Amino acid sequence: MRYLIADDDPLVCETVESFLSRLEDTTFCLVAGDGLTALQLLTAGGIDAVFLDLDLPGLDGPSVLKALAGDIPVVVISASAEFGAASYEFRVADYLLKPLTFPRFAQAVTRLREARAGRSGAAAVPAAAPAAVDSRDLFVKEGTKIVRVPLSQLLLVKAEANYVEFVLTEGSVMSLMSMKKLEETLPQDFVRAHRSYMVNWRKIARIEDGVTVIGKHRVPVGESYRDGLLARLPMI
Repeated sequence: MRYLIADDDPLVCETVESFLSRLEDTTFCLVAGDGLTALQLLTAGGIDAVFLDLDLPGLDGPSVLKALAGDIPVVVISASAEFGAASYEFRVADYLLKPLTFPRFAQAVTRLREARAGRSGAAAVPAAAPAAVDSRDLFVKEGTKIVRVPLSQLLLVKAEANYVEFVLTEGSVMSLMSMKKLEETLPQDFVRAHRSYMVNWRKIARIEDGVTVIGKHRVPVGESYRDGLLARLPMI
């Protein structure tokens, strides 16, 4: 699939590009920061689907939708649900609200594929499994390598400056990324316990004296994260 991201927020574009890189059928991805550029790229051909922000400078998202007239499958991306109902008049495949999460994004890509297959008369192509949810594996960059992180063996994640350390039952992996990105990517087994830590609550042995004990590891519980951590535990 050849995608276009039309959004003037670099962080949103980076997130969409990162999510697309985890899907097996992504051929390439172009980025347009304004509506006019997006429409020029789309009318030039060679794009299979588009992720379209509504609040684009120059030519806004609804205007781009009108110009496309349903010829290319579109997923709308917006910080507001206000245009949600009206967007389906333009036969959009899906409507995503910011901030984006990978499981919901993967669902939208499935709908994009189905919409494109419907236009071409071909059978819908099944979506690639979301790596962090279904396959229970995560792939991250460690230096020049791409390393598998089995989530079933992941005990906790620790922030170290601009890096995070994935602490496994055996060994660890260091990767350049933000804790915020991980919060959006990891499944609900993982919860923030501290500004610098996320923990796998299924691996917690006990919580005492402001510390979460996971195997030989002792993770401090931040005051502002304590209630969220306890709420995630199936306490009786």
